[in-house]
Parts: sequence; C-alpha cells; structure tokens
Amino acid sequence: MAGTARGALASSIGGMALWGPRSRRRILSALGVRMARSVRVYPYIKFLGGVDHLVVGERVFLNANVLIGSGAPITIGDGVSIGPSVQLLPTSHEIGPSNARAGSNVSAPIVVGDGSWIGAGVTVLGGVTIGRGAVIAAGAVVSKDCEADSVYGGVPARLIRRIE
Repeated sequence: MAGTARGALASSIGGMALWGPRSRRRILSALGVRMARSVRVYPYIKFLGGVDHLVVGERVFLNANVLIGSGAPITIGDGVSIGPSVQLLPTSHEIGPSNARAGSNVSAPIVVGDGSWIGAGVTVLGGVTIGRGAVIAAGAVVSKDCEADSVYGGVPARLIRRIE
C-alpha cells in the first residue's frame, strides 16, 4: 500500500476517538508508523502525506490532535511528551516570484531529543533539532535548533533559560 494511502488510513482510522491509546498505537504500527510498544497516542492524530518518515521512541506521549508532516524524517526520542495540537512540519516552500510566493517545496528533518517536553499548540518547522531534555513553551514556533536542558518560548522560539 502506498505511503500516502497509509497516511490517510492512519489519520482516519488510527486517529479515531473510538480507540484507546494502546489500541491506536497498534493500529498505527500496522499501517507502517514506526513506534515503540510503550508509546501512548491520543485521538485525532493526523498525517500530511505518508507515515514512512516518522520514528517514535520508547515511553513517548502524543496528546490529542497532533499533526505530523511528511517529506523528511521526523525522529522523536525516548521519554518525549508532546502536548495537544502540536504540529511537526518538515516541509515548507521557497519564496517564489511575486505572482506565486509559495514556491517549490523544501523539506528538512526534525529531531526531538530524549526527554523533551513540547507544550500545547507548538509548531516545529523543518531543519530543527530540539536538544535532549528541552522544554518548548505552549504556542511557540520553533524555526531554529534548541539547546539541551533549556526552556524555549515565543514566536519565533527563543531561549528563556537553561535548566538542570
């Protein structure tokens, strides 16, 4: 089955509120999402395109309404918590001419380091690495790498403080 078809099934069937977190993880795994057995996935997960680029580590929590893009690898490390309505979007556009500013697609990987916490409504753009143990405040837009063991927030996300 083609990746985009699996992504559509993962969004529609796998994202249904009918299933519990463990059943949802089993359904998504059967459709090709690479995730550890200990992952908890809450309802309304959506995939833009295929599921082939996503790898999810151990003890990850994916809250409701998470949106996962395709086009480049997305790696979520062990022990990560992802809040509701988070968007992981590895694909954007080059700036085109004035008659069509959204030019050609460009994609770059996203890496979320072990133990990180991504708050509600965060958007993570392509080419970003979030360091181990980082905290991303609710509503932030992450367009640049984030250091390990640090708190980031705002639009665009900026370093707020370092934590132990």
